[in-house]
Amino acid sequence: MNRSARSRAIRNTLLIVLALNLTVAVAKLVVGLLSGSLAILSDGLNSLLDASANVVGLIGMAVASRPPDPEHPYGHRRFEALIALVIAGAMGLLVVQILQEAWHRLQSGARPEVSPLSFAVMGVTLLVNIGVSAWERRRGRELRSPILSADAKHTAADALVSVAVITGLVAVQLGYPLVDPLLAIGIAGVIGWGAWTIIRDAALTLSDTAVVPVEVIERAVLEVSGVQGVHNVRTRGGDGLVWVDLHIQVDPDLSVRAAHDIASTVARVVEEAIGQPADVTVHVEPALPEHLRATRGYRAWME
Repeated sequence: MNRSARSRAIRNTLLIVLALNLTVAVAKLVVGLLSGSLAILSDGLNSLLDASANVVGLIGMAVASRPPDPEHPYGHRRFEALIALVIAGAMGLLVVQILQEAWHRLQSGARPEVSPLSFAVMGVTLLVNIGVSAWERRRGRELRSPILSADAKHTAADALVSVAVITGLVAVQLGYPLVDPLLAIGIAGVIGWGAWTIIRDAALTLSDTAVVPVEVIERAVLEVSGVQGVHNVRTRGGDGLVWVDLHIQVDPDLSVRAAHDIASTVARVVEEAIGQPADVTVHVEPALPEHLRATRGYRAWME
């Protein structure tokens, strides 16, 4: 499957997951409002945030697909991280609101009106979450998409939250109404953790943190015929595209064309070793001692 077809397949998968997440979120929010259950309402808001994460993925893919221009020579992929930070901020505000309402419920002792409809909706949405997670995980493996695989794990975690909410509804029916706001506090913690992971991942992208172990690239490059050494390996980027630049050393007596052919092979091998699209820049040097400068972080080339 070529890159264009792969991108379309990932986008279509995200659109289907988005529609299902929105359906689940609306169902939970309606039941939460009707029953007065803060736990169900919080779970619905959590599902709504899942849908927003799908939107981020879709926007990120759309923006990232725009070609580089004079103002953005490396493309537009970091806009996805900026959008993610905005959503993380909204999640933080939501956590504060849920905690405030939970504290009010704990103080007042308000009891939600749990009905068979509450159990039915939570049960059906739980099954939907489990099905979506399994399907998205399989599509992530088929398309080798980190975005889909990560989102599948998130959906699976949401299914566990729904199980906790259903347990809480049983507790309320048994005469323990305080379980409802306590569960809401727990869900607020889940949302808060999700916000933190979004901020952490966005920070790693924006700060150009290395995304591939140097050893992985070095091993792959040193297997290329004609390469006598490799050093100064640097990586950055994230899901969808990784930028790599490195220095290789070759026989000083090679022609420019022969050295270029080796560099092209290195670029292809590096992309295969990473397992996702990569923009690889290879600097070719003659295998001579004067090109080894330990003070600049170079690794000694190997015969």
